[in-house]
Amino acid sequence: MSKEINEKIQSIIKQCESLSNDDIESLPNYKKFKIFYSKKSHKTCDIYLLCAFIFGLLAVITTSISYIGIEHVLYYSYDKIFSINIYHEECLAPKLETLIDIFRPTTSCDICQHIDHIERISNITREEFEEKYAYTNHPVIITDAMNDWLALENFNYEFFKRIYRTNSSALRGVEDNCQFFPYKNKDEFETLGDVFNMDFDRAHMIDDDYKPWYVGWSNCDYSTAYLLRQYYSRPYFLPERSESSKLDWIFMGTPGFGAHMHIDNVDLPSWQAQVRGRKQWTLRPAPECFHICKELTFIVEPGEIIILNTNVWYHKTSVVSEDEISITIGSEFD
Repeated sequence: MSKEINEKIQSIIKQCESLSNDDIESLPNYKKFKIFYSKKSHKTCDIYLLCAFIFGLLAVITTSISYIGIEHVLYYSYDKIFSINIYHEECLAPKLETLIDIFRPTTSCDICQHIDHIERISNITREEFEEKYAYTNHPVIITDAMNDWLALENFNYEFFKRIYRTNSSALRGVEDNCQFFPYKNKDEFETLGDVFNMDFDRAHMIDDDYKPWYVGWSNCDYSTAYLLRQYYSRPYFLPERSESSKLDWIFMGTPGFGAHMHIDNVDLPSWQAQVRGRKQWTLRPAPECFHICKELTFIVEPGEIIILNTNVWYHKTSVVSEDEISITIGSEFD
């Protein structure tokens, strides 16, 4: 990249960094751009992403900046975006999955090359789990890690409706500080509160022609996390020195819906416990591994925990229970 182009790039980046909130809001297409914003968006993250968009547009309308120059800026912006800890700061970037997919790091095909099914194991030692699965990115299902969990009997729609009741600190915590994913129900569920205000018959699948629903949310309210963890414990197979994230994820919904095919941008691999209902998973290798690895489809049963690095495996889910909602709870581990 020539010195002149590099200087132009650095100049535009500095201009992006110096933008104030008022400057951003004065942009002609701000209102359209704003639909992606979270309630508490990380300004720095969004500024670098805005720079990436600017150079993306320049790539289309002009040839004055070389491909190498554009690539440099986009990767610069990507590195800046994902150097921010998105556990604690809401960022526009996680909502722009196409952009994330394009500029994600390359995946080694060693993680999937010889995998043609998902193992189901039990009574595994921490040492064996650490050696074979914890950090190898090889998915596995543990079948006996929830035997003493009270969640198996207590977690249902009404349980969470009481926890996240209207005006509760738990609900405010999610709506103000955490992430909420309405998936296919985005036109009717703008907040988690909307989920727990839905019609009783629909929530409990009373009618045969009920309208399916499926949502997910993170719980970052410590008092709520403490309460929930009275009903489940740290999986026994996690290595001694491993620490679970303080951030829990909950996914809940009826048969017929689930999460679309996607790849995540979180820091660590995770465990996801199927507390109630049955869920079908489809795992797909990264595009660079299509010619080596296989797509995998399987069902996780109630009482089973799947270990998966969702940063390197594309994945989608579908609730396949016949007569009950699916409830999954999970967390990351290092």
